Amino acid sequence: MAKFGLSGLAAKLTGQSNKVAEEVQQKTEEVKQETSQAAPMSGLAAILANQSNKVASEVQKKAEEVKQAAQVEELNIIDASQKLFKDSREITIKGALPGIAFSKMKAAFGEPVDRGDNTFTFDNGMTVEVDGEKNIVKKISVINGDIVTPEGVAVNMEETILNTTYETADEVDVKSNGADYKYFNKKKTRKFTFVSRGGYITKIESELLK
Repeated sequence: MAKFGLSGLAAKLTGQSNKVAEEVQQKTEEVKQETSQAAPMSGLAAILANQSNKVASEVQKKAEEVKQAAQVEELNIIDASQKLFKDSREITIKGALPGIAFSKMKAAFGEPVDRGDNTFTFDNGMTVEVDGEKNIVKKISVINGDIVTPEGVAVNMEETILNTTYETADEVDVKSNGADYKYFNKKKTRKFTFVSRGGYITKIESELLK
């Protein structure tokens, strides 16, 4: 399966927006220099300079919006492309996989609302553990039913949905009141665990192994 980065369209739009912003900013500076060399600015020159500044600011703002949209689109691309679990052996949570840059998580879900020692919780209830040195996501955990996998599995669902959705787990760690169902990707670099207690899924975890 191909590696997923920025979509071609998003990357192209980002480049175009940045280029336009730079050109407008350059023209603005030229107008400023030309008008400053003359005696007091004429009313028309002042108006043109102000309009150029305004346009440059708006274009720069739009360029930043396109960048942010492209970062979120990257997660959406992963999400949409990993739905065929039988083939990919990858499960995503809201489009996110351990191993992605923490900055991309923040671009997609906003700043964390709670944080501990390299552990961060987002407003949507998703908790992530971050490798402080590499600044990448090591583990993602979900304990509420608002976040679902691309295949439609979420916390509070009956554990029987796992066999019909993902087939037999690679490992099953039986507990006194339930079991942990573990799935691995083909290269054994990620582990995905559905924690089940009393017949219902109580937690979903995705962890980077290597």
